[in-house]
Amino acid sequence: MEIENLPNELLEKIFRHLPVDDLENAALVCLAWKDIILSVIIPKYVTIHLKPVYPVTHELIPMPSLLSSQMMNPFAKSHYKITIPNEELVQSPEFIDFFMHCGSNLKSLHLQFVQLSEAILKVFPYLSNLEELCLTTESDELYGPRPQNPELYLSSFKNLKTLKLFHPNYFILHNTSLLSSTPLASICFERFEADLRHLKPILQQHSSSLRELTVRVEEMKPFLQYLNSLPDLKLCKLNIKSGGNEDDFTDALIQLFDAQSQTLRVLRIGSELSLRAVSQIPKMLPQLQELELIAESIHDCKAFAELRHLRKLTMSLYDVRAWDESACIESVVDFALSVTFPLISPAVFCSFPNARSFYLEDVDDDTLMRDIIVVQTLMDKVQRVERLDLENYVLKEREILNDSVQRFDTIEGLRMLKYCCRDMSDASLMTMALPELRELHLTHCPRVTFKGISFLVRSCPLIETLHLEYNKIGFNDDCMDVITRKLTRLRRLYLVNLKGLTNESVEIILNNCRNLRELTFSYCIGITMDKAEAIEKLSSLKTLRNLVYS
Repeated sequence: MEIENLPNELLEKIFRHLPVDDLENAALVCLAWKDIILSVIIPKYVTIHLKPVYPVTHELIPMPSLLSSQMMNPFAKSHYKITIPNEELVQSPEFIDFFMHCGSNLKSLHLQFVQLSEAILKVFPYLSNLEELCLTTESDELYGPRPQNPELYLSSFKNLKTLKLFHPNYFILHNTSLLSSTPLASICFERFEADLRHLKPILQQHSSSLRELTVRVEEMKPFLQYLNSLPDLKLCKLNIKSGGNEDDFTDALIQLFDAQSQTLRVLRIGSELSLRAVSQIPKMLPQLQELELIAESIHDCKAFAELRHLRKLTMSLYDVRAWDESACIESVVDFALSVTFPLISPAVFCSFPNARSFYLEDVDDDTLMRDIIVVQTLMDKVQRVERLDLENYVLKEREILNDSVQRFDTIEGLRMLKYCCRDMSDASLMTMALPELRELHLTHCPRVTFKGISFLVRSCPLIETLHLEYNKIGFNDDCMDVITRKLTRLRRLYLVNLKGLTNESVEIILNNCRNLRELTFSYCIGITMDKAEAIEKLSSLKTLRNLVYS
């Protein structure tokens, strides 16, 4: 079957997984694709963000007229994110009219506001079919004034499955009992410590339907004990953090492992686990697919090979010197490790032969004590990796250029590289002959010059995202010229603290970058062009979707 003859149902299943940038490109292929993207994909699957500032020109947008234009669109949208800049907007007739007209079609809504007012709450009764509600509150006080009659607003949510709060919203937290009739399956409270007395009502009411829980609590032990008291609770995803020092919660955690052993698939714990708790994870949670933990060490690392479904592993450990190099965790494809103790055993890099994404971080970079064997083993064991993030694992140039070390250019399938080197020069860039590379972040390149950049753009011609940071002199306008001329696929360009760039670089980008979607100039002090003038010039790039100039 030819691709143009694919049924719309199959095209919908394909297009729904594409990012917005790729959807825009796909819509240019033919009228049939454009029609299904505009009439089905964007209305059903894409979140429309309505905000008071154009992301390129930085001009203010009259929000009432923006809401009115959405009501006139022939294809009703299902997902909106709305930034409310002031109380004047919610008092406008366009605000309430928008929800009266579009509210019944909404499946997800994310509201950003300073404080939840009664004028905002008045639109809630129009959201009878809403399945996901996300609220970001910039300012809310525990004992501040509250809107009255909460049952008028919250009782309308009959189909709500996901509730997300970013920063505390005490009106919602104090009235969660009014959501008892909703089939909540996911609760996410982030960027604040939730009081257990606020959590108990909502957890009690929805224990039988709840499958995903993300929360930060003041103390871990009483929270875990309360979860263990809910006999109907069957979690698939648990993401918990605590505020700080507390009593040992190992027994309560192991009890939770036992209760959730058959259903739990994703476990993230943002508090340090005891060695006993860590040792129970592979024994009691055989179905885990994703694990994130903090611990002093892992003594029986071989046991983790029994987690045959584990795909993503994130570990923050104090010490990995005791890691057994014979441990082989074949199922993991996404591996992340941060280590506090300055001596790292190379054995840990030998245990993940099928990893395709690899992230490494030094927690205490200033006292780093690394020998060439560690670097050699690291580079040798990541030869099949597609995404390599060493941005927070600061190497020295002599380490990566040592004759015994595999170079980046031997990682044939590498598509994303984030790399930080204390004294990066042109010699470092000579190790990057990566024909499949799409994304490159170099966050510390003090001695890079035109010579190294010229080699980079020849050897990595498919780069779409480029982030360059920290260079005093060597990186100049000539470097910018060769980058923008040779990297024809460049879509995202981030330039930070590059002091050799001048106003000419702005003109070079205008002349050469016809497909650029995101652009950042930050702390490039050689560019003296007035901000308003620079934004006016750069906004002439028709493809540009986001511009940061500071």
